[in-house]
Amino acid sequence: MILNLLRYLRGWVRFSVRGRYPERFINIALRNRLRLWGTERRGDELTACMYMRDYRAVRRYARGSGVRLRVRERRGLPILLRRYSDRTGLIIGAAAFVITVFVMSLFIWSIDITGLDTISVSEMRALLKENGVSVGAFRPAIDDSAVSRSIMLADQRVGWMAVNITGSYVSVEIKEESPSPEVESIVDPCNVKARRDGRIIRIDAQQGRTALKAGSGVVAGQVVVSGVMDDQLGGVRLVHAKAVVLAETDYHAQFTVPKTVTTYRPTGEVKQRLSADIFGSRIPLTVGGVSTVDVLSDETAASPDPLHVALPISLITRRLYALEQQEMTLDDNSAKELLLREARLYELFTLSGCTVKKRDVHFTSSGDVYALTADYICTENIAVQEKIGTE
Repeated sequence: MILNLLRYLRGWVRFSVRGRYPERFINIALRNRLRLWGTERRGDELTACMYMRDYRAVRRYARGSGVRLRVRERRGLPILLRRYSDRTGLIIGAAAFVITVFVMSLFIWSIDITGLDTISVSEMRALLKENGVSVGAFRPAIDDSAVSRSIMLADQRVGWMAVNITGSYVSVEIKEESPSPEVESIVDPCNVKARRDGRIIRIDAQQGRTALKAGSGVVAGQVVVSGVMDDQLGGVRLVHAKAVVLAETDYHAQFTVPKTVTTYRPTGEVKQRLSADIFGSRIPLTVGGVSTVDVLSDETAASPDPLHVALPISLITRRLYALEQQEMTLDDNSAKELLLREARLYELFTLSGCTVKKRDVHFTSSGDVYALTADYICTENIAVQEKIGTE
């Protein structure tokens, strides 16, 4: 195969030999170290192959041998170049295309990440970029196993990771580390205390001595179930108290909003900016902006994928929406709706572990401020364990 490639690069001819003594001609050619191959005899005609350069030198020996030479075919790169010598631009373009494709294949074109659950794609792409894996990175310089080890050490959430490089495509497979369950100690002695003030509804003690009864009031930090118990010998022993203390608790919250607020509204002026992202580098294609300082923007990216092959090129469209400030005076209805929305968010996040039994909402207006006061009666488990000091 290599010999055929060398023959193609140098160029060769197949020629015929006619005459009285063609064998004499062959012997003279070999004696002068002119390479021949593919020699074949057909009747009174002898055919053979020879490099083009050697063929030009062998013709002088043909006259002395009494034979006539005739070229049957020419093959090889020099023949191809001579045929298209008047199309230099086409040859240069083809060569430039081959070189460009080869050079571009040495860089990363696209990265695909699978297996993420709690880790975001942007976080993982940032970690990969810190370790040299990004669109436009030089592929031979990437050590996939070293990248995996480095990221697993940097982020404890990554339990297993594999970076697979196929040509210019990187596939990242991840399995996140499952959090270790908290194992509650059943050996350390402790009391069950109240986490906040309330009125006890029910105590479900699994272990320990109940210090309070249902219906009694309790303050934060007070012992509800004690881990100190009497033993059969008249002494005491320490146990790991455990209980569910269901209590009725009170919450108070206040929300305010000024009567005059500053809002932003679109003016209707929209500008569009185009830029090209090539191997991770952004090149602006259009410039210009809106006439206001306050701007709302969004971006969309479109990447060509001919024949489902991802290319390291994307067209990014950024739209700029001009905003203007506007002073708005709230009336009672709009202010109350806004404050009730804040109260619902308070219940959703602050009171997420409670069951709201009753709520009293009072809406007031004084001076330049609207206010909403909310009082809640909830039921919740207020039990919290606290170790008993044994020193």
